[in-house]
Amino acid sequence: MEKSSYNSKAEIDHLRCPVCSNSCLTTLFLKEGYPVKECDRCGVRFLSPQPDDAKLESIYDADYFLGAPTRVSEDRVARMKRATAALYLNSLDRYLKGARGRILEIGCGRGEFLLEAYVRGFEVSGVEISPSAARIANDRLGGERVFTGVLETVDFPKQFFDLVAFADTIEHVRNPMDFLRRVFAIMKPGGMVFVVAPSLDSWSAKLMGSHWMEYKTEHLYYFGKRAMRLALQRVGFEGIVLQPNFKVLDLNYICRHFSRFRVPVITPLLDLLERVTPESLACRRIKLVASGLVAIGWKPNGHTSY
Repeated sequence: MEKSSYNSKAEIDHLRCPVCSNSCLTTLFLKEGYPVKECDRCGVRFLSPQPDDAKLESIYDADYFLGAPTRVSEDRVARMKRATAALYLNSLDRYLKGARGRILEIGCGRGEFLLEAYVRGFEVSGVEISPSAARIANDRLGGERVFTGVLETVDFPKQFFDLVAFADTIEHVRNPMDFLRRVFAIMKPGGMVFVVAPSLDSWSAKLMGSHWMEYKTEHLYYFGKRAMRLALQRVGFEGIVLQPNFKVLDLNYICRHFSRFRVPVITPLLDLLERVTPESLACRRIKLVASGLVAIGWKPNGHTSY
């Protein structure tokens, strides 16, 4: 997860859509006092005005990542996230066709994706705003491969990375178009971008409406497929591929998520289900379509590097 401050203003109040510059915006509802607006053209939703830096800093503390009550369950969560990382890399291998190169993950958390990429032969780097998460990631990787900060505070060379990945990150940044332009600049011609983000087109968003668990104060933007494709294309990416996002989860983790981000009816039902489910079943990992989308694109150069 990465939080960014590309605009120095404490709050950003958009008069135009940040993706397509359309001026026709509709205020849909309030989320914890912040208006959720929607672009009538591309469908992107966003908080406007945004929470100020002090509010966001109060959210991004050492306990932001869903923890686990014991070391055993913490290790189980790490293995579960590593299994999701393996899904992502297996999906990318269809395009990589065995090639390996430099990967940067922005908002790398505790490093599960980078660790999986490292053992598969990639040269890995990461950026993570949480010092505690970055420290854990470096311990797992056995070296100082993860930088603490945000993308604009780390001096990466231009046209350096073969692949830039960021999962559950773009919804946190203050200006997603500036963020994508910076990503584009540090990628090699022919390089690949891999994005995972909550999706307005997901079954969970449609089912829960304004109670969708992804509507959070720290989530400043909400993309559907149309807005995500347009954002990547406007920066210069081509060959955009969009698909549903699969994750590996277990019932315990799902229940902890809905306990922190409560949803009427669903949270109490999951609380009950967790109480009556044997631990062996509650810890069983399952692959399921989550609330997000995956977007893959390429920086043009006349041919791809893979």
